[in-house]
Amino acid sequence: MNPRSGNGRALKAWARLQSSVEAVVPEYTMLHTEYGGHAKELATKALQDGYTRIVSCGGDGTHNEVANGFFQNDQAINPDASMVIVPFGTGCDLGRSLRLPKPDDTIDYIADPQTTAMDVGKLQCVGEDGETVENYFLIAAHAGLGGHLNMQVNNRSKALGGFLTFLLGVITARLTYTDPEMTVTIDGETITKPFMDIIMANGQYDGGGMHIGPKTLLNNGHLEVYTIDKLNFLGVLSNIPRIYNGTLEEHPKVTYYRAKKITIESNEKVWISPDGEVSGVLPATVDVIPQSINMVMGPNPPLV
Repeated sequence: MNPRSGNGRALKAWARLQSSVEAVVPEYTMLHTEYGGHAKELATKALQDGYTRIVSCGGDGTHNEVANGFFQNDQAINPDASMVIVPFGTGCDLGRSLRLPKPDDTIDYIADPQTTAMDVGKLQCVGEDGETVENYFLIAAHAGLGGHLNMQVNNRSKALGGFLTFLLGVITARLTYTDPEMTVTIDGETITKPFMDIIMANGQYDGGGMHIGPKTLLNNGHLEVYTIDKLNFLGVLSNIPRIYNGTLEEHPKVTYYRAKKITIESNEKVWISPDGEVSGVLPATVDVIPQSINMVMGPNPPLV
């Protein structure tokens, strides 16, 4: 559990739900994260110690770290292990994609024996120290405005909740962002031009309920890619409804691809963020590891 998730709401929610959890699983080990990256370390050690069900209590950033703890060198530490989330955080977008209910109703899924092998995205980029950074992701990776937005959002309070936090983030980020020229290669097709954002979606929702990948299937071995050409502030503002109602692809400045591998380069400093966490800057390579993590899902998830 990340007790700071949801601007501190996670710890309060846990106090309310603890007895319900213990009714489902009388014996469990609770571990609290204490710093960035700690959830990954804790998950890795738990899997190495023989635990086979990892429950991630927190926001999408916590779930991202836990999922990263499942892998070493693109291989699952324990192929039989599984993950279930209790969505306590600001965005709760992974929960939406998995079709899980709100936290109070998610408890019944903690011990659910039914799991589905879900795809995992993999990002390689350049970290602040100039070294290559690797990060697996479950929801989406953004290069461009999305990375810039997450850099800003993660450095301010999220007390307003997911919807308002990310909606205001889009507006303020656009005011301070200049569309860089990027060269993107999508399954061998190369395009060079100024892009506002490049979205590589593994899940359907991102940014506190934005329906960015309505065509995404969680186990089809592909990422849904949206390249967004340069848009001014008014263009962004007038099209905000599209990112919430799943019609982004219909905009004339948006091009949709279904792909397995994407590389992105730029001569400018462009931030890239997986699952809302800023990993580093371009150049970057993004690909997919098909059906590589066993995930508990809710009713009727988007599957092949």
